Amino acid sequence: MQTAIGTDSIFGTGGHDSMQKHFQELKQQLSELSETINKFESEAVQLRIIELMFDQARSSGFGEPVGGAYEPGPARSDRPHQRSKAKPARQRQPAASSAAPSASGAVAALTGLVDSDFFNEKRTIGDVVQKCQEDFNVRYKSNAFSGPLSRYAKRGILKREKNADGNYVYYK
Repeated sequence: MQTAIGTDSIFGTGGHDSMQKHFQELKQQLSELSETINKFESEAVQLRIIELMFDQARSSGFGEPVGGAYEPGPARSDRPHQRSKAKPARQRQPAASSAAPSASGAVAALTGLVDSDFFNEKRTIGDVVQKCQEDFNVRYKSNAFSGPLSRYAKRGILKREKNADGNYVYYK
């Protein structure tokens, strides 16, 4: 169900040809931009683009909506944290020799493995994912480690070469 919103309900007293023309232009621009905006997977990015468009419309003298100027809502980081009841929190189990990585995630887990003797043998990204699953009870995706491992190899912290299967292996 779509609700038709006229210029009178958005901009107060209406009927003004110029205001209606601006509204129609904005409506056309939004229609053209909606496909591009929707390509961004991040809702925060989509909202920011729309906020910038409202700011531009307001600064061009387009008019204020009924009830005052558009004010963006709180940033995602400012919103109270609401945990979904459908998904219980995953409990991390500490490794026998050390505590689980903090909320810093995959990079912290990888740093711990680099500091340990884990890379004394040649290891694939799959080995790193499996070790984190076993030691920290957290399943990271392999792409969470590919960038950091590449940087460690470029800095000389780890060495990298391709194995017989054509996969990169990392070692000290």
